[in-house]
Parts: sequence; C-alpha cells; structure tokens
Amino acid sequence: MSGDNKSIHEFDFKLICEYFSNAERQGPGSPEVTVKALSFIDHLTHDSKIADIGCGTGGQTMVMARLFHRISRGTP
Repeated sequence: MSGDNKSIHEFDFKLICEYFSNAERQGPGSPEVTVKALSFIDHLTHDSKIADIGCGTGGQTMVMARLFHRISRGTP
C-alpha cells in the first residue's frame, strides 16, 4: 500500500479482509461505535450507496438503514 491513498475508498479490499480475518469479532460493535466508525469516512451523506458485506445478523445494517437511503447487505 503506497502513501498516496487519500481515502478509505482507495484501499485494497483484500488487504482489509486479510487484516480482519483472524479477529474474534469482525464488526464494530454497538450502535454508537458503528456511528463513530462511519464518521471516519469522508463525504458520506444520506444519499450514499452502502454495501454491508458479511453483515451476519444485521446489527450494523439496521443502524446504517436509519442513516442512509440506499443500503444493500449480504453474507456469503
């Protein structure tokens, strides 16, 4: 990963998956922590398109559904 990345959107998705693959819990946790995690992503608006991949039981999906108009979710 080079130092030229300017936002989370420029990261290699495989790198993110590898980083979290051995974590006991792969989600941010409580609704408050989910909102805080989302606050670190620049330029998110209510009209942003969100894909919650690996959503599991959908706890974070429900939080995001209250914040965004368009959300897709799925667990492989």
